[in-house]
Amino acid sequence: MNESAPLRVLYLQPAPLFGGAERQAVEQAAALERFGIEVTVVAGPGSAIIDWLEAKSVRRVIKSANFPGGWPKQRGLLKATLPFRVLDCGLRADVELNQLVAHGRYQAILASLPFAWITGALVAHRHHLPIAWRAGGAYINPAQAAGMWALTRFLRPDLLICNGLAVARTFRPVVPAPVALLPNGVDLERFHPDASPVRYRPAEATVVVGYAARLATRKRPQDVVAMGARLRRSVPGARVLIAGEGSRRPEYERQAQELGADNVRFLGYVSDMPAFYAACDIVVLPSSCEGSSNVLLEAMACGKAVVCSDIPPLVEQIRDHETGLIHRLGDVDGLAASVELLAVNPALRASLAARGLEVARRSSNVRAAECLAGLVRRLVAEYAAGTGGASRADSSPGPRPAPAAEHESARAYPGREPTRPRAAPSAD
Repeated sequence: MNESAPLRVLYLQPAPLFGGAERQAVEQAAALERFGIEVTVVAGPGSAIIDWLEAKSVRRVIKSANFPGGWPKQRGLLKATLPFRVLDCGLRADVELNQLVAHGRYQAILASLPFAWITGALVAHRHHLPIAWRAGGAYINPAQAAGMWALTRFLRPDLLICNGLAVARTFRPVVPAPVALLPNGVDLERFHPDASPVRYRPAEATVVVGYAARLATRKRPQDVVAMGARLRRSVPGARVLIAGEGSRRPEYERQAQELGADNVRFLGYVSDMPAFYAACDIVVLPSSCEGSSNVLLEAMACGKAVVCSDIPPLVEQIRDHETGLIHRLGDVDGLAASVELLAVNPALRASLAARGLEVARRSSNVRAAECLAGLVRRLVAEYAAGTGGASRADSSPGPRPAPAAEHESARAYPGREPTRPRAAPSAD
């Protein structure tokens, strides 16, 4: 294989909504070409990811109506129709992707999320192409794990790319494939400490606490609302901004009303995230489900102090009392105590923010894309030589870091074990 010749890669990204996985797909697709990878992104059925790809000047983008999720939320008996809807999408996507690969002369497939893993693997194996699955969540339930284990006895990737060590530990037992660690990167040209805070910062606020996530129970916005109610008493000048949408938003708004948390403001979907972070002094993420958090990276890149829960993926990114504060998952008092400490201690806030900024600056999206390009080139070369991929998956070693070891997260993750958070000192 000519090392200098561009590789043609098909990137499959189902995206009914737009979140962390979708944003990483956009960032890396935009940066891969400078490292000799010509990417065609197949995404959909949502339009947000298409708009972002076009804004990033990604030249080869195909919006697919054959990826699942482009329908109203199914309730009651209609939920029983979901497996048939997904199966129908799979059959249609198989036809679409077969035609693309037959005429596109692609050399590899990247697939994100289980639907694309399955449809992409069927097409890749049919056309004798290597495929890499991208995994970004650190939790699957026992039924999902059993189903994945059974599926991968017959249909497996040539490489499993995980965005954190906790993610690798989740999927390695059920996906018998070589594993590479490639944590998320952050766009340092877009996220930096110099953005204007005017757009979202309440004029009366003495300190602003921000939270950005999909409003779903596993992201624990309920903890943020409860924290806001406590801050109303302990730090009267504090204001809490919640960026994100979700079907449960009315429920969380009622919670805020019932708790008297009139210092909590729901912003809905925020397109200008640099302006959101600029409005904040502290960014919190009490989530129970993450892989490699974009929010933490972006907040640190914007020079903000961060507070997060102690789930393993987040502890991989944050060192307690060094680059942020960590509280136990579900401990609203611990979350509030950490925020109260930072609210009244600007020096600590600035110290954590400065160290976090150093970490973020070593974790750019360009370096992540360079790592991904190296993985793709190695995958194609090993597949062509018959020395890599699923054929040797059962004897593959544990997770290995991605190439380009200067990428901060790729260096740090393999040796980083989750640690218990230290108790935050009293703010009194």
